[in-house]
Amino acid sequence: MSNKDTFDAFVSIVQDKLIEFSDVAGKPGLNILKGEMQEKFDALVKSQGYVTTKDYQMLEALAAKLEARIDTLEKLLEEDKAK
Repeated sequence: MSNKDTFDAFVSIVQDKLIEFSDVAGKPGLNILKGEMQEKFDALVKSQGYVTTKDYQMLEALAAKLEARIDTLEKLLEEDKAK
């Protein structure tokens, strides 16, 4: 999906939700709309290959742990070769 198609799809979703929102007045309706829009936007962004900040931070922490394990294994290998 091209960027224009993605943008058009997102605008269409926003328009639909705004129409629904106009039928449901009040703060609870706004919170529901906000949650639904966030879910739709997150799905759209992920479909374009992006990740959320939370996912990025989780992957970054995992990468740091893996790098530490590799460093430890490399040190053990060097010590083993030295013997």
